[in-house]
Amino acid sequence: MILTEFNQELYEKNVREDGYLEGQADKAIEDAENLLRMRLGTVDQIAQATNLPLEKVQKLAENISVNA
Repeated sequence: MILTEFNQELYEKNVREDGYLEGQADKAIEDAENLLRMRLGTVDQIAQATNLPLEKVQKLAENISVNA
């Protein structure tokens, strides 16, 4: 497939959206870490509150307990 047309506006919009989504994911991880450190809920509750996968929150919990 040959690229015949490049849409700069669409490209920039996609870059902004990707950055926004990445920032949201980073914030969710940060929030989960803070909640785990403060012991404000179970791993299940924190996963639900942050919309992170349970496995991700469990790994964060393990890392925090190891480093504590």
